[in-house]
Amino acid sequence: MTISSIATCAETDCATQNGAVPDGRVSAIATFVTGNGFMTVTLSDSLANPTSIGQLVSGLAFAVSEGQTIGTLGSTSANNRKVKADGTFVDLGPSPTGWALATDFNGGFELCALCTDLGASGPSRLLIGQPSGAGSYQSANASIAGNKPHNPFTTGTSTFLITIPTVTTQSTIASATFFFGTTEGVSVAGSCSAGGGIIISTGD
Repeated sequence: MTISSIATCAETDCATQNGAVPDGRVSAIATFVTGNGFMTVTLSDSLANPTSIGQLVSGLAFAVSEGQTIGTLGSTSANNRKVKADGTFVDLGPSPTGWALATDFNGGFELCALCTDLGASGPSRLLIGQPSGAGSYQSANASIAGNKPHNPFTTGTSTFLITIPTVTTQSTIASATFFFGTTEGVSVAGSCSAGGGIIISTGD
């Protein structure tokens, strides 16, 4: 006899709302899915054709509904992209994001590209949005285009798996903050809402 079980994981969607930082407009989206003992986070920079490194996503802080602050970062994945001096780019393929996880951060967690003390790769690997409709980063200045310390970038959807022992299928995200650029502390608050949930099947 084969026994299987079905569980519904909680989903929370968070996004910047009319966000702006000193370097200009920003836009980002994060989706959190919580199951028993784990969380997956998908993060996207939705601002196309950025001008400055200050508009690229460098971190995501979040608080879980039950107040958890301890967890471990597992596998991560994102496409890597090198932006040349003329705004054209070369995709280097998928690899780990080069980001790290800060625990007990303002009552929650932070996924971060700049926390090099935790093994992150910053100031490279910030998350960049898509190019212009012409297929290049036409608006990019020298902080992006051909900038050796900042290249390569991550792009598309970055995925993170986090082990949090006390998280359950009922856990949600209470708040989220998106960080931008290579200057610490530049942030925009996210607006979060419950998603539709995801059904998973376990067993054979």
